Amino acid sequence: MKQKTSMTDKLSKVVTLTGTAVLINLMFLVFSLPIVTIGQAWCGLMTAIRYNIRGDGWFKGFWTGFKRRFWRGTVAWLIGLPAVLYLLNDIQNALSQEALVPAVGGCIMLAFVAVMLCSALTLNVYIPTSVSNWIRNTVNLGFKALLKLVLAAALFWAPVLIFCFVSGWLIYELAMVFLFAYFALVGLVTTMLLKGNLIDILVDARVDGTLTAEEGLQPVEDGDE
Repeated sequence: MKQKTSMTDKLSKVVTLTGTAVLINLMFLVFSLPIVTIGQAWCGLMTAIRYNIRGDGWFKGFWTGFKRRFWRGTVAWLIGLPAVLYLLNDIQNALSQEALVPAVGGCIMLAFVAVMLCSALTLNVYIPTSVSNWIRNTVNLGFKALLKLVLAAALFWAPVLIFCFVSGWLIYELAMVFLFAYFALVGLVTTMLLKGNLIDILVDARVDGTLTAEEGLQPVEDGDE
């Protein structure tokens, strides 16, 4: 009887987490529809995951992250988006002309831009500092957690890359997958991957006294440091 109750609790937890992931994902997609708000929506997504882990409620987290990180998220996204679109177009043109070297070069540049963008938006959520320190921490995180950020950025941009290079009925099949919990899972993976690096930057920022006075400074729960 005890075993049955335990399995029921586990199943209930899985169902709850799955439902939460789907809802967070849908919020991210809805707030990303204007395109220029994808950066801010990413901040909301990451904050929602953080709040949900702490037990503070994912909806409150999403809205808080979207509002509080709106302007910096806008700046980072509007700087990175034109570069990303240009490089995607450049890669497509190179592939259509079977020019392998320019295509590979474009992919490398795209990875660099995506990594810096992912680094800037993630730090925008977890470690509130002045603009100058935000830029410095973005560069530091970009170099210290390069492989982790490459993976996170690749996951984040996977739908765009797939929709650019895949045509026909497969697009519609893939679109249904991304409508569910894809981006919420990407956000969770990113949080887990960068946890150690974020703690290190947070500790340094506390020592330097560069943190701004703001609620929820810790990227992880107290005691994990």
